[in-house]
Amino acid sequence: MRLLALGGAGSEWLMARGRCAYTVLDASSVPAAKRRAFASMAVNRWAPFADPQAHVQWVGDSAMVWAWSQRDAQAVLEHESGEVPRRIVPESLFVGATLTDDAVLVALDEGFEGRVWRRHLLIASAWWPAAPSLAQWNLFLRGAGRMPVSTVALAQSAGFADAPWHVVQGASLQDMWGRYRGLALRVGVAVLLAVLCYPLAGIVRLAIAQAGVERQIASQDDTVQAILSARDQAERDLQAAQALLALRPPQGQVDLFAHAIAAIPGNGWTILEWRMLNRDTLEVLLNMPRPDPRALVVAWEASGFFADVTAELGRGADEVIIRARILPRRDGEAGVAP
Repeated sequence: MRLLALGGAGSEWLMARGRCAYTVLDASSVPAAKRRAFASMAVNRWAPFADPQAHVQWVGDSAMVWAWSQRDAQAVLEHESGEVPRRIVPESLFVGATLTDDAVLVALDEGFEGRVWRRHLLIASAWWPAAPSLAQWNLFLRGAGRMPVSTVALAQSAGFADAPWHVVQGASLQDMWGRYRGLALRVGVAVLLAVLCYPLAGIVRLAIAQAGVERQIASQDDTVQAILSARDQAERDLQAAQALLALRPPQGQVDLFAHAIAAIPGNGWTILEWRMLNRDTLEVLLNMPRPDPRALVVAWEASGFFADVTAELGRGADEVIIRARILPRRDGEAGVAP
């Protein structure tokens, strides 16, 4: 870890990319007010750590997520400074820049990071302790939906920037609040005092009028109150129903299971785990002899039911983890009979 900044509000530290896991969350169907809770729940389900801590950076309807072990970070911080930091951010944010559509290899303090960009969104990221071989590089590209190349990309040595690349492109409210909180509080207090002192008479009149309206509302009969309560409850029920409908996957589990089985090449394989990371992202853990991640990616994408397919070897020698975005059912397509 590297110390980023010191201040009265506490220190900021950079988490090395080699200690992080990375993923992208699609929240296009989640209401804006519920996205923070959605991201927190998704990170806890996805992160390969028992005690995950994460940094989430939104780009439109997608969230770029770096996660690390809170226990490991605390152990390093206790050794380095002995104090609780104000926040921890991933090293990747301060090296390199956003790109429209490209695949690059970035040299870090420790190791190398491969990045695949699409419309300023980091759709895939991988870390190697040493420069990747051509086979490793092409496997990374293929997992991100890009074609293999004949040579590994030239490593870029950008050094550490003064500000993260997402701030240079357009700072989020969270980062602006973290960096300018002191100034914002002072300005806010000054504005609040001005607002309270200048229109004091208008505020008093407004309070009197509001009290009169509240007395009139309280004097209404029980029937009107029941109607208002029923209307409010109906609106809340509608919002809850819409939120639940937004969580439906693009295809039913029975259809999805059949498509996944049909897309797995070869014989002798076994599905060990079946998880929905979110409404349209599937993760499958397979046990199969001599797993070929590239062949799995090609077969799943060719099925027409999955996109953005990635495949990586699991912890066991015969295990492979497949992640894919589920495509909506095509017009006229029949479901699988129960």
